[in-house]
Amino acid sequence: MAKSSNWTTASESKFPWERDALDFVREKFPARDPYRAWANFEFIADDGSVNEVDLLVFTPQGFFLIEIKSRPGRLSGDAGTWTWETDGKFSTVDNPYLLANLKAKKLKSLLQKQKAFKKKAQPPFIEALVFCSAPGLQCELEGNARHHICLRDRDAAEGKQERPGIMSAIIQRECSGLASYARGTYDRPMAKAVSQAMDQAGIRPSQRMRKVSDYQLEHLIDEGPNYQDWLATHTQVANSKRRVRLYLVKTEGTPEYRQTIQRAALREFQILENLEHPGILRAFNITEHELGPALLFEHDPLSMRLDHFLIQRKDKLSIEVQLDLIRQIAEVISYAHEKKVIHRGLCPQSILVSNLDTDRPRIKVFNWQ
Repeated sequence: MAKSSNWTTASESKFPWERDALDFVREKFPARDPYRAWANFEFIADDGSVNEVDLLVFTPQGFFLIEIKSRPGRLSGDAGTWTWETDGKFSTVDNPYLLANLKAKKLKSLLQKQKAFKKKAQPPFIEALVFCSAPGLQCELEGNARHHICLRDRDAAEGKQERPGIMSAIIQRECSGLASYARGTYDRPMAKAVSQAMDQAGIRPSQRMRKVSDYQLEHLIDEGPNYQDWLATHTQVANSKRRVRLYLVKTEGTPEYRQTIQRAALREFQILENLEHPGILRAFNITEHELGPALLFEHDPLSMRLDHFLIQRKDKLSIEVQLDLIRQIAEVISYAHEKKVIHRGLCPQSILVSNLDTDRPRIKVFNWQ
């Protein structure tokens, strides 16, 4: 873990664009108290979830968890969903602020339980920001979609206006969605207490190479109540991909609670073993992991969630394709009902679409737990 003055790097990022974004902030970050920063670390939350953090900064103006997104091109969307266009290719994702804000709440809860805050005031409120760090990014987000989103700070030059960015947000609170004044105390004693709590909480380097069976977890795909879905790659066969679902076991959970979670995972696997249909996401295996039981699902890297597919292709889908998608979903649900299985959470977020660029996209339903 590299430590320099008031900036701690838990582990160096393997991605050059992420390192570039961190360098942009670090070069301008004041090297004096009460300023503190922690880069590229992970923590295990009370609910057992793994949470990777790109950057956490403490300043006199607030305590900020910063999610870095470095994709170049054009960015559009709303408060719920973003669409990136890069070199003519489109990618639709959930607004990363939503997950960053959830991480911020989990981290505050974790710090609150440390000795540093046992006899003192509560740890400060942690505010989430998203740093879209690509230098030439064309950001078309407006209104609520622009809240808590920062670009690079830019000085006025060559006919371009000055633009406040990530540094203005963390040092002056100059960012859409941030209140003018921070809630709480952000002085030297609080900075010291936060640093102690970070050490006591077991903050550690990002473990992106964590293994489940013969697969290495790469990055988080999705998260829901009591589970996290990760993209995983086989340790020896690089083109073998899996969607790994980790069932979360609370860090303070009893043995009985862990057994309950194990039974839930086994129940989902047994249900899926009895459902053999091309429209149902296949589960290959169930195994144990240090964080809890894990299910290994098939994974098509080119597939996307139905809600993202509809946003991205809404103007290109013929009536025939739309009706065919509905028919496929109905056939899957009818088949499941014949097997006495009911999907209790059917929604676009529980349906994946593949064969995206054909005249007959195919669906796979998941989240049967």
